[in-house]
Amino acid sequence: MSALRNRAQSGAISTKTVSIGVVLERLRTEFPDVTVSKIRFLESEGLISPQRTSSGYRRFTHDDIERLRYILVTQRDNYTPLKVIREQLEAMDSGQVTAIVGAASAEPLISPETFRASTALRLSDHDLAEQAQVSVDFVVELYQIGLIKPDNAGFFNVDDVRIVSTASALKEFGFDSRQLKTLRTAAIREAGLIEQVSSPVAKSGKDTARQQAEELNQQMSALVVSLHATLLKNALREDNS
Repeated sequence: MSALRNRAQSGAISTKTVSIGVVLERLRTEFPDVTVSKIRFLESEGLISPQRTSSGYRRFTHDDIERLRYILVTQRDNYTPLKVIREQLEAMDSGQVTAIVGAASAEPLISPETFRASTALRLSDHDLAEQAQVSVDFVVELYQIGLIKPDNAGFFNVDDVRIVSTASALKEFGFDSRQLKTLRTAAIREAGLIEQVSSPVAKSGKDTARQQAEELNQQMSALVVSLHATLLKNALREDNS
């Protein structure tokens, strides 16, 4: 009797379901940027299939949550396209391969997480200069050449701190305003190439179009920057050979 009771209890635990809100709570410690829209998007792409109540609410099992965690880790650490992740999941579902969460197919130089929306932070030019440990005059200089741009209310964000800090470091190596502006022009050109791919997706009219376009932008940006870094390294090696 006791053994049957334990088995029943074990089965009840394995089939217990939770709401999407609970799923977010469990995942946000490891993935702060995960949202309801993100989870719905992954469902619409066929990567997860949560149960539905008679009222249409999503209910997730422990296996569903682990599947989500695998997807998010693979995106974050390997910047793997969703199409490839779907193929990996299908192979795991069929028993062809075993999931190895966090295993990298290539060493990532930068993650798609880098390209998510900046943390909400409102900095004046003086705040920006203080956080980046530069002079206000240098902040003004970067604004004038277009490397940084305040929002409509005149405030800067955390990405601007990174830009100013990095530009300051490059200046120590001898980079001048003209050369820094050249880097900005190259970034704008690369962004245009990425938008050529994501723009049709954003305008597709699907309910998840915006989320899908954002995912594409993040993944392609990480890949472009990683490729750019490797090409730069190879170009320098050739110049020195």
